[in-house]
Amino acid sequence: MAATLISKTSLSDTILLILALCFHSVFEGIAIGVAETPSDTWRALWTISLHKVFAAIAMGIALLRMMPARPRLQCAIYSFAFGISSPIGVAIGIIIDSTTEGPVADWVYAISMGLASGVFIYVAINHLLVKGYTPSCRVSVDTSFYKFLAITLGVGIIAVVMIWD
Repeated sequence: MAATLISKTSLSDTILLILALCFHSVFEGIAIGVAETPSDTWRALWTISLHKVFAAIAMGIALLRMMPARPRLQCAIYSFAFGISSPIGVAIGIIIDSTTEGPVADWVYAISMGLASGVFIYVAINHLLVKGYTPSCRVSVDTSFYKFLAITLGVGIIAVVMIWD
């Protein structure tokens, strides 16, 4: 079982996933740091915290895939980098917010959220759907249709949540 997991991904794919997740987390942090009101800050923090669990799961899967080929200390360093990237982004966002005003701050917020979302979509499509988990035995719901249905359902739920916001 472990050999099949390792053969499904390469070291470069794993490191790319880790870097993409860290990059995504930095821009999420920037979005929190440049939020205009406390309400916007709490909303962004809540949203980011909610999905950070799933990003951590993706990170854990990537680390498990590369664990036999890498020392545990290196995996711990990757995990630490992922964990510290959001607070670094918040600090960058606070610095940007204290040095910019009005439309510039709005553009920084929009661009950082766009980049964070784009990286998240890239990781979801390229690493989790295309190269994602392959079950050890045949599962009836492991088809492109059910993957598409899951994505559509997820987008729909997020859309409903955003309407209530």
